[in-house]
Amino acid sequence: MKKNIRWNILAGAVLAILFSLSPVGESFAGTPTEADLVRATALRTSRKYVEARSLYAAIAHNASAPAPLRQEAGYWMGFCNVVSGSFLGAIRDFRWFLDAFPGEKTRYLADTLYVLARTYEVVGQPGPAAYYYRQCLRSKAAQGTSFPAKAREGLARVTAMLDIEARQKRNDPLFGQDPASASAPLFDPYTRRPLTRDQYTRIRTFLDRVGANMPLDAALQELPPEDQQLELVKRLVAQLRAQKARQSAVPGRSKPVPPKPGTKKNAEKGKPPPSGGVK
Repeated sequence: MKKNIRWNILAGAVLAILFSLSPVGESFAGTPTEADLVRATALRTSRKYVEARSLYAAIAHNASAPAPLRQEAGYWMGFCNVVSGSFLGAIRDFRWFLDAFPGEKTRYLADTLYVLARTYEVVGQPGPAAYYYRQCLRSKAAQGTSFPAKAREGLARVTAMLDIEARQKRNDPLFGQDPASASAPLFDPYTRRPLTRDQYTRIRTFLDRVGANMPLDAALQELPPEDQQLELVKRLVAQLRAQKARQSAVPGRSKPVPPKPGTKKNAEKGKPPPSGGVK
């Protein structure tokens, strides 16, 4: 009896994994239409993200559907994974979108580049995050939207972490330095004073909290006083405050939570912002 129960649990887990890896959960006998997209959107706004993602995927992957319909469905396919917490699935979906719909005229291009970068940042991969933030900044489709400003903020966060990690690799005994050396493995890049590993971890946690939209002052209070006096931390805080001030100075600028379609075409449609998601 116990053996059968274990086998059923294992079989169910395997099926669940296979389903999560499948890009399409539904299929169409004919060509998807705008009505199908409306149905998927109704599921998403009802927070039925798994069902919505499945329907969006079926539309996006159907080559017979009009390109604008597929592109809109492709973006929301990845977004549903974001708001349901399946970040690796979201990365897979957004990268598929960029491969399937190359070119600056692609609908939701700026949205996809920004949210993909932000998702990489959330899962702790600053390298890919920096790449896609830069792609968003270079994209002509992003001009006239809120995404370039948000991408600059994100790029500043991940660049700071990449700089610290690069210095760690150059000085860490695991990367070739004499293990008997008395030198600390990390340095404040502005003063060249050594950082302990605990300090490095705390600063990284501080940036992660700010990146997750924790209020800056609240995140700063979590740092010990000695960490707050580091030149690295002071400059990061000053940079973040300046970015916040620039953001607040833009008339009618919406809050960066949550991400929403930012292309001019989408703005003209007056679509309501999605609920939840990567911030």
